[in-house]
Amino acid sequence: MKAFRSALCVLLCVLMIVSIAGCEGGKAGEQVIPAASAQQKDGTAAAKTDGEADQTAKGNAVLTYKPGTYTGSAKGHNGLVTVETVFSETAIVSVKVTESSETAGVGDAANEKIPQRIVENQSLAVDAVSGASLASKAIIEAVQDCVKQAGADPAVLLVKQEKKGGGVQNMAYDVVVVGAGASGTAAALAAADAGSSVLLLEKTSVPAGAGTMAGGMFTTGSKLQQAANLPDCSQWLYDQYMETSNYKANSRLVREVISKSGSTVDWLMENGAKFTLIDPGVGGQPVHKGDPKAFVGYVDGGSAAIGALHKSIEKKGGKILFDTKGESLIIDKGAVIGVNATQTDGTKLVISAKSVVLATGGYAANAEMMKQYLGDKAPLGSIASATGDGINMAWKAGAAELGTDVGQFFFLNGTEKGQAMKHASDIWTVGSYPFLWVNNNGERFTNEEVIFEYAAAGNALYEQPGGAAWSVFDQGTVDQIKQKGFVSIADIYGTWKNDPQAFKEFNEPVNTVALNKFQETPYDLTPFLEEGIAAGAVVKGETFGELGEKAGMSKTVFESTAKRYAQMANAGKDSDFYKDPKYLSKLDKGPYYAVNIMTRTLTTLGGVKVNQNIQAVDNNEKVIPGLWVAGSDAGGMYSSSYVMFEGGTLGFAYISGRMAGENAARYAATVQ
Repeated sequence: MKAFRSALCVLLCVLMIVSIAGCEGGKAGEQVIPAASAQQKDGTAAAKTDGEADQTAKGNAVLTYKPGTYTGSAKGHNGLVTVETVFSETAIVSVKVTESSETAGVGDAANEKIPQRIVENQSLAVDAVSGASLASKAIIEAVQDCVKQAGADPAVLLVKQEKKGGGVQNMAYDVVVVGAGASGTAAALAAADAGSSVLLLEKTSVPAGAGTMAGGMFTTGSKLQQAANLPDCSQWLYDQYMETSNYKANSRLVREVISKSGSTVDWLMENGAKFTLIDPGVGGQPVHKGDPKAFVGYVDGGSAAIGALHKSIEKKGGKILFDTKGESLIIDKGAVIGVNATQTDGTKLVISAKSVVLATGGYAANAEMMKQYLGDKAPLGSIASATGDGINMAWKAGAAELGTDVGQFFFLNGTEKGQAMKHASDIWTVGSYPFLWVNNNGERFTNEEVIFEYAAAGNALYEQPGGAAWSVFDQGTVDQIKQKGFVSIADIYGTWKNDPQAFKEFNEPVNTVALNKFQETPYDLTPFLEEGIAAGAVVKGETFGELGEKAGMSKTVFESTAKRYAQMANAGKDSDFYKDPKYLSKLDKGPYYAVNIMTRTLTTLGGVKVNQNIQAVDNNEKVIPGLWVAGSDAGGMYSSSYVMFEGGTLGFAYISGRMAGENAARYAATVQ
């Protein structure tokens, strides 16, 4: 179960919702830029060297330092980030990251780019690496600490400098793709394969998007499955999509996507992405044990996979521009003929194109759109760059709206108080087991085995007041876990004790050997509970009534709920929601604990109506010439919920992107 994976992975997901654009942080690394030789990308001189530095405080004072090497630290995404900064009397000579617990992946760029920017600009007022904002902030704050140690005022270096750049550049390509996540990357690669000139735009500084965080994708008929002599499961996948959508999904689109799933996995692997065949349920959802083997997991993680695909695009002649935001479509007589974009230095790009693919990842980080379409209780999504850019561009071009009400609610999160805890990962761990769940009114609302199906658990939590609930257990449960481990509550991974499975999700290992070891090892929840009580993320009561009162529930309602639950546990039968009796707790040893949990939004799953060819269409099903919309920007694959099997979103992202790129290139070849 995901809750068991490393604390790095857990904290990554928990904190991302609040503040990042994709997977934050990176492995410890360094970037040493001697002040004497640093240069800007445009070839202009970088920061002045010793004796030449003229950085000023409010335009006048020359900043001086006590020469030497200093070490500073600051809290990053997953823990402390430590930097080593070398000063001359008048300049920051070099900066390097010497220690970091940040998650490997896209955030590696922060370790490279932020030190470089600080030295080149002789300033701390540098732009964060978009897609690694918390890691960037930690490095900057750690260098501030070094500046103080060197006897200077870091406030001087925090004065924002005027950006260079500006002007307008004109470009022309056959196919322009906006968004370099999984779907946009696939679109650009497919168009390049078809012989089109391709430009891929990405507003973040590094490969980002949900595809960098995902664990894998659905498929049928891939070479991996053929080698294992697995039967085709197209009908099963089709039924899953249609039944989950209550037959509101576009069946023609669903059919086309599934039919290309196997060849898409093969194609991605040919272009550098690495996948491995994984048993259903290994990702921590035991309800999927016995499903058709239709999931392939990332071997090296999503960041590595998409990075490899970007290299393939460039080898085939495609061009990728990071730090470049698609702003609007260029339209002529109803047809899309290009894109207007802006780079971080202010340069405006006017890009003519024969066809355009929009793949910007949905709108889950757009607070206004989230409130409008999903309500106040839906938390912002995990990818902070996903602000609905492509959706709004397509709507302005006349495309119809479809799927704006589909949020990918998933698993669970701690509340804001819990997210900041040192032991925040234990919120996931506790929440991953079918203890008693009650809402903020003190009412039980589901069979808690729902946690074994992450999408269902997210939906169930979302429907409660505030999108939140409490996971309740007693001291007897704490003692049991301390003596026997979590496996005594539920055995999630025992199936694979003699058949180890491994892949990467959130760029962190999912390994059944390690997971089995964790669930079988005695675990003391006391430090977590004590910290949680102090932080307000956990409440403790000597009686049911006291617990309910401290949690802000109706004391009498919760007391009645808990007593009834305990009675059913003693009787060995859940007469209310039919939970397996082995998961019923008698709640017969106080004190009692309640951990505050809430739904988590991974992303949104729609916005622009598309046909089975991934073309944007208007309200009359008429195509918008020259426009394709893929991945989470595209509507029609879902109804009101994510599908209840593994790899649905990433599968649709890669496959729809590939289809869009192929069709956009084919169309471009007909345009004079």
